[in-house]
Amino acid sequence: MRHHWGVDIDELRTALRELAPHGVATGARAIDAVDLANLLPAEQAAIANSVAVRQREFATGRALLRDLIGSPIEIPIGPSRAPILPADVVASLAHDRSVAIAAISRHPLVAAIGIDIEPVTSLDASMAAIILRDDEGGLDPHLAFTLKEAAYKAWSNAGGRLLEHHEVRLTLDGARFTAEVLGESTTLDGSFRQVAGWSVALVVDQRAADPRDANEPAAAGA
Repeated sequence: MRHHWGVDIDELRTALRELAPHGVATGARAIDAVDLANLLPAEQAAIANSVAVRQREFATGRALLRDLIGSPIEIPIGPSRAPILPADVVASLAHDRSVAIAAISRHPLVAAIGIDIEPVTSLDASMAAIILRDDEGGLDPHLAFTLKEAAYKAWSNAGGRLLEHHEVRLTLDGARFTAEVLGESTTLDGSFRQVAGWSVALVVDQRAADPRDANEPAAAGA
């Protein structure tokens, strides 16, 4: 995979902005050891015994979340290993070896967000069999993994149970996709891009608008 700095990060940021509906902010940040110096006490404690690579990824992810939230708050790890965020914020964070990406929202109609990033590389047949269902033939396994991970994160962040890959069925329509959680009467809608050597996917789970709030703008507006 290419070295992801400079213009590649800019392309990724642009792609993320294009994926995000109204009310959702996105960002990308190159993983950098310099971010370790800005970790706050609970964050430092959370990764004190982690390997150096994990520490850098964690620190850059926290720096990115703080940038998007717009406040130098401490973001500790919760029991589920997800970031503990302010009560009015929903967010999702992902990274590969060289970059962290995130999406956040304070919009009242956004219930949960899921985001993922993976390199555009092939997977062997054994991994493909774990990811793809028989009725998802023709999908690229690594892209399918990215889409399912984004859907799973949104599902999990909304309180959903643990899922296996085969419990999620993908349907693609251009750059948009639907992830059906089988047996749960639930579908999650998302979109994706392949840019600068990565596949990136974003799912935004929205609450139904209260009819009493007739003047409230829809979260999925342009």
